[in-house]
Amino acid sequence: MKQHKSERGAALLMALIILLMITLVGVSALKSGMFHERMAFNAQAEELTFQSAESAINAVISEGRSNGSVLTQMLEPGAAAITHCLSRASGLVEGGCDGDDTIDARESIQSNASSHFDAKKPLTNSDADYFMDYQFATEGSGSFIQSSMPFRTTNYQEWRKIGPSSGQFSDDQGLLGYGNDAP
Repeated sequence: MKQHKSERGAALLMALIILLMITLVGVSALKSGMFHERMAFNAQAEELTFQSAESAINAVISEGRSNGSVLTQMLEPGAAAITHCLSRASGLVEGGCDGDDTIDARESIQSNASSHFDAKKPLTNSDADYFMDYQFATEGSGSFIQSSMPFRTTNYQEWRKIGPSSGQFSDDQGLLGYGNDAP
C-alpha cells in the first residue's frame, strides 16, 4: 500500500509531540532532582552550624567544670560577657574567631561562644551559706566563613555550678549542672 503524504506528516507530528513530552518529563525530573539536592545541602549546612554552636557551648561548660580561667574571669566584679573561639587547631581560646579559626576539617565553619555570669544564690533546702548556686549563661554560634553561605545557628544554654560562697573554686570543688538537670 502506498502511504499518502498526509499520513506521513501525521506520523511525524505525533513523533514530535511524543518527543516533546519526553523532553518535558526529563527537564521536570532534572529540576526536581536539583531541588532535592539543594534541600539536602541546606539541611546538612544547618546541622553543621548547629553542631558547631553546641560544641562551643560544651567547650565553655567543660572549662567551667574543670574550674578553669573561664570561671575566674566571669566571677570578677562587673565582668562583661566573655567571648571565646573554638578552633580545631587551638581548642577554646579567648576572643572571637579570626578568618582561619575553623572547627571542621574542610576549614569552612567557625564556632564562637559568649558567656556571662547571671547570679549567685544560696542553695535551697540548705542551712549552710558556705555553698552557693552560681548561674551562668552561654550563647554559642556556628557559621560558615564564606559570605555566600548564609547559614548561622545560635544556641543558648544556661548552666550552673555549686561552689563556695567566696567564689574561689579549686580543682576538687564544685558540681556542674545543665539547664533543669542541676542538682
